[in-house]
Amino acid sequence: MKKTTIALIAFILISSITQAQCFREGALAAVDDPDDYPVEGTASIRFETDGTKQVIFADDFATVQGIELRVFLTTTERLDQGGTEVQVTTEPLQDDNGGQDMNDPITGMKTFDVPDSVNLGDFSYIIIQCVQADVLWGRATLGDNQGADCATLAVENNSFDTVNISPNPMRDQFSISGLTTQNNEIVIYDVVGKQVHAQQDITNQTIYVPSLKTGLYMMVITSENQKTTRKLIVQ
Repeated sequence: MKKTTIALIAFILISSITQAQCFREGALAAVDDPDDYPVEGTASIRFETDGTKQVIFADDFATVQGIELRVFLTTTERLDQGGTEVQVTTEPLQDDNGGQDMNDPITGMKTFDVPDSVNLGDFSYIIIQCVQADVLWGRATLGDNQGADCATLAVENNSFDTVNISPNPMRDQFSISGLTTQNNEIVIYDVVGKQVHAQQDITNQTIYVPSLKTGLYMMVITSENQKTTRKLIVQ
């Protein structure tokens, strides 16, 4: 009886640890060609209290292979509409046979790591894009925050409503205005999540970044335990 009680307590503790998270989820559906290339299942972006950030396709995920399928987080319903987008796949999706043969099934749970620069509320959609054929394969619209740890993992960004970055696009410098607190911090990441610049004690000022190459970057602004992410374009 004692062993059973200990085992039950251990199970409860392990379950509470593994379920300590905040997430947003939505139903995946095919977009551009649903008749020939169906997509279904549940997709979510999940933050764990141990710092893990992932996009997850649940066990009910199912589609067929396309021409280099990639997964993105986006602020717009499609790629290249002027919003912010982050690719979370490092390689094309593999089908159930471990390859990329057209029309082979892709089923079951898939997990993709999310860059540290991403906040839970930054994006509205998870997109599967057939890259070479330029086809929006599937899309899930993310819902509201769910989970017991959202107060810790997903802080509202209302204090950043007045923050402005200009010019953007820029060349080797930009200005931040609208900050309402002192001792802010910025960290800039490239599109694969590598940190390329960090600076502390930021106020409303000009930031010099002459080492950044032409391209798209994500900038995380931190102020009093709150964070927001802004797109930064270098010409």
